[in-house]
Amino acid sequence: MDKLITRLKEMAQTIRDIEASADAALKNGDKEGYTEKMREKARLLQVLPETLAPISENLPDTVREPVEDRLERFSASAANALRLDSVFFMWALLYPEDYKDGEPNDLERYIADLSGPAEG
Repeated sequence: MDKLITRLKEMAQTIRDIEASADAALKNGDKEGYTEKMREKARLLQVLPETLAPISENLPDTVREPVEDRLERFSASAANALRLDSVFFMWALLYPEDYKDGEPNDLERYIADLSGPAEG
């Protein structure tokens, strides 16, 4: 489980970095750059199950199945955003409707749940 959590934390940071680059592009008037960064974020989430399969495959079934289900849900939302080519939907991936700046996103909350109260 530690390997999975470590890899998810790395991916969550990569997503935050992509979002920061997207915001910088938008502030500089680079709408195309912003859109490409949002696509990059969605593509990363879309391949989450495949990317983490070598780690999740080694988890006990009782843990593996819910983990793979959650990763698939992240992936399906991203695939849908890409299919629709909706930049807004790509931007909103991982963020609940009532999200406030500075709070953890859905992926970060999931990592905290997996980590348990000691690290959460």
